Amino acid sequence: MTGLDYFTFVVLAVLIGAGIWIVILLGGLPGKLAAKRGHPQADAIRVAGWLGLLTLGVLWPFALIWAFTKPFVAVDAPALQESIDRLGGRVEALEAEARGSRAKEESKS
Repeated sequence: MTGLDYFTFVVLAVLIGAGIWIVILLGGLPGKLAAKRGHPQADAIRVAGWLGLLTLGVLWPFALIWAFTKPFVAVDAPALQESIDRLGGRVEALEAEARGSRAKEESKS
């Protein structure tokens, strides 16, 4: 074997190592981004990123998109009902005020 053969093996080993490093970097990217952005589901996104690599990249783009989405916040039903009732009362008051002003206009005519 010549020196050129040894150089070829060194270059091949470096390329394989770089490829493995890039795969590891990409596998953890969605989870790291989600954790940095304070996403409440960052652990699930991290797992989805690694599973995406195991499925040859099928799930990985979904994990990356998921890391950038705003999580859905559940609505507090009693507070929502209270707001609806309060707005309903305001609508009724405005309707009564409108009826009162119409009655005044009709009585003047």
